[in-house]
Amino acid sequence: MTSDLHAAGPPTTDRPTLRSTRRRVRPTDGSSGIRRAGTVLASGLAAGALLLTSLTAAAPANAAGETWSVGKPVANDTFARTVATGFGSADLGGDYTSAVTTGMAVANGGSITFTTPGTARQALLAGVQIGDVQATATITVPTLPTAGSGVYFGLQARSDGKRYYQSTVRVTPTGSVYLGTARIDGSTTNQKKLSKEALVASDLQPGQSLQMDLRTRSSTTVTVASRAWVVGAAKPSWQRIATDASAERLQSGGIGVWSYLSSAAAPLGLGISALSAAPVTSSSANPEPEPTTPVPAPTEPTDPVETPVPEPTTPATPTTPTAPATPTTPTTPTGPDTQVPSSGRGSAAVGTTSYAIPKGALYVAAGNGTGGSGSLASPYTSLTHAVAKAPSGSTLVLRAGTYRESVVLASSKQLTIQSYPKEAVWLDGSDRVAGWNKSSTGWAVTGWNTGFDTSPTFTKGASDGSAEAIKFINPAYPLAAYPDQVWVDGVAQQQVASERAVGAGTFFVDRAGKRLILGTDPAGKTVTASKLQTALAVKSVGSVVRGLGVRNYGNSVYQMGAITAQNDAITFENLVVQDNATIGMYAWGTGVTFANITATGNGMMGGGANSADKFTLKNSVISGNNVQNFNRMPVSGGFKITRSRTVAFTDNDFQKNTTVGLWLDESVYNGKVSGNRSIGNGATGIILEISDTFSVTNNVIASNGRYGLWIGNTGNVQVWNNTITGNSMAALQLTQDKRRQTNVNSAGHDRRQPLPDMTVPWIIKNVTVSNNVISGAGGGCLVCVEDQSKEFTAEQMKLTLNGNVYQRASANAPSLAVRWGQGAATAKSFATVAAFTKSTGQERRSVLVEGTAVTTADFQLTPAALVQSALVVVAVPSSIAGLLGLQAGIAPARAGSLLSP
Repeated sequence: MTSDLHAAGPPTTDRPTLRSTRRRVRPTDGSSGIRRAGTVLASGLAAGALLLTSLTAAAPANAAGETWSVGKPVANDTFARTVATGFGSADLGGDYTSAVTTGMAVANGGSITFTTPGTARQALLAGVQIGDVQATATITVPTLPTAGSGVYFGLQARSDGKRYYQSTVRVTPTGSVYLGTARIDGSTTNQKKLSKEALVASDLQPGQSLQMDLRTRSSTTVTVASRAWVVGAAKPSWQRIATDASAERLQSGGIGVWSYLSSAAAPLGLGISALSAAPVTSSSANPEPEPTTPVPAPTEPTDPVETPVPEPTTPATPTTPTAPATPTTPTTPTGPDTQVPSSGRGSAAVGTTSYAIPKGALYVAAGNGTGGSGSLASPYTSLTHAVAKAPSGSTLVLRAGTYRESVVLASSKQLTIQSYPKEAVWLDGSDRVAGWNKSSTGWAVTGWNTGFDTSPTFTKGASDGSAEAIKFINPAYPLAAYPDQVWVDGVAQQQVASERAVGAGTFFVDRAGKRLILGTDPAGKTVTASKLQTALAVKSVGSVVRGLGVRNYGNSVYQMGAITAQNDAITFENLVVQDNATIGMYAWGTGVTFANITATGNGMMGGGANSADKFTLKNSVISGNNVQNFNRMPVSGGFKITRSRTVAFTDNDFQKNTTVGLWLDESVYNGKVSGNRSIGNGATGIILEISDTFSVTNNVIASNGRYGLWIGNTGNVQVWNNTITGNSMAALQLTQDKRRQTNVNSAGHDRRQPLPDMTVPWIIKNVTVSNNVISGAGGGCLVCVEDQSKEFTAEQMKLTLNGNVYQRASANAPSLAVRWGQGAATAKSFATVAAFTKSTGQERRSVLVEGTAVTTADFQLTPAALVQSALVVVAVPSSIAGLLGLQAGIAPARAGSLLSP
């Protein structure tokens, strides 16, 4: 085996050590079917080592309908020998070859011990040359990884030492087990993913064993099938089936194993107790059957925050202003002045929804019991009990009440959870606190032992970042990440850092003394406090939660959300998510929809998503979040999505969040941002950062504390018919910096994609800005373009501006209409649109209005501005027309957003 086989580097799902990682709470999943293994490790295995206990060729039973039979083994290994370094020789199949044997040994089982994280080990039975084969391995995971993307084990077929098919299991710090398949072409950084990862187990315990099968068959079109399961559980059908008909497909080769430990994890290892391979032969021409049970295919969520560079500084001093240009008469036809209604946003009030109840629905009452039959007359006496008892596919109808529970919906159970018509249902993480006694500084309750994790990053127990751009905590608010929450008669109290600081309206958690100390006299008042951290973790494909509220959960930052969608095709609808300690709601998985959500008053962020392809947020209100005043960077505010593809944010309100309104960051590709109102946020209204391919249409982006629309290192953006006005800094800022997709070691990559992923090059290019209202009085310019890397001019970025209405308070507020970056040279500064047009040829059908407002208090165009805008608007292309309700080639009747008040 050559050194290239080992030195391939980390798999594409791993993250750089600079980044913080996340762990999630792992509630017990009673319905998962996972059992704790009995004897798991040989007596001589060091803690943290990976034990390879055997490698056998025993053929698993065929799944129903399979037409391939498994023959006699050509390789078999039980690892029942002693080898100090390396794996030695298999029972059947010859010698193992390895480029690096450090940490590999055999002693009553094989072991791979990683003393240095971020490294890999491989072993190949090169003497076995076979094409149509079924390989099987059994591994043991003595301890779960502490951080990072996890520990990996790969089973290889048709290997020549550099190129091979590989089925890989990944065990995460939370005990989730993912399975994927790929063709490796020289190294793990050069691979063709044949299937997305599938979640195959959700609560692996330290010391449990996993069994894997990998089958490759045929030559013209190679079929690669794999499955993995916890030893002791029922063997599943094939969970991942993929084909390879490319010219690079592999015909035959050896059998191998591979393992890798995330660079962010503490040293550990794996054990291998069995490895085998046997030929498979066909008894018919039928293809491999599809799995009998659909398997979800999300990836373990990766840390959604990177190290964003600071947004740009105020531009240079402008040139002397000149008179604005007079617009020419329009030559394109215009469409009707049809406004788009903006009603129907946010959740219906809790207790007002009326979802139909299907036949066979099961009923639930608030409580903490395990009784009831699920009938209307005898409902289940808690949601936890109902989830445990209900068959997959059921609808649970919750009767009115407050459900003080923390519930996990296992991956094996698809359910619809909804409120009873016109009845108010709340999932509530708080409960009443009684038994107060006077203390030296206030009133105290003893026996207070919530033990909430207070670390501020997405890694449990980790300290805050050291660089300013990755510091979560604002020094002025040092307790922002403390999840403790207390209310007196419904009024939130302020947490303080010591008992001496306790006064009226405040509280202190004495963790050492297990006391809760209150500064307000509780006599005659109702005192409640958060006692639970998470409301509902939905892990099953296709589940629906609708018509209820989620409030007062004391979730830590690393737990991601009080309510989470952790698999594919999950829908949250008509939910009020409020007053939770950190993040209100979060999603990872494909095809997740959040519809008619109201997320407000949450401590860090209203919501977020990561690795969430085909994600949709629509008709929602995300307002008043980050009440704990986390830093703007790396993440806080209304809603942030990262590392996702084909996403849509339509008809939402992002309003009065303490920092950013809507943030799309870290290799988001193909997004639609349309019909939103991002108003009154403390920082930037909408951010597109190190991502690519967006339409930003028909939005109102107004009165935000920093920029209106900020586009950083993001190309192929269509900005049409937005009203961008009244923001404290530039209305439209385009900033290029030194980050590039081609640097595969930098933060921000979607490592599910082959790297470098040049669909997202992190370069501003091909940006069109037309038919917008671009207005403001702050900052140095209305439109600012710069390249901090000094590589690209605005012309090289291929920016196109035309048909916009510009407005500023005076010739000096701001003093520049446009600042036009020139790479390494001094930027061109244009005081007026006319000067900009004369120099660049841009904005030939635009107008600059000074002094007179062009929008009303509710961001509608004034009568005069309507007339002016009709003279300059340009026809919309087919890619944009449908988003605006227009025909392609027709100009709208006016510039700016078409949203009505």
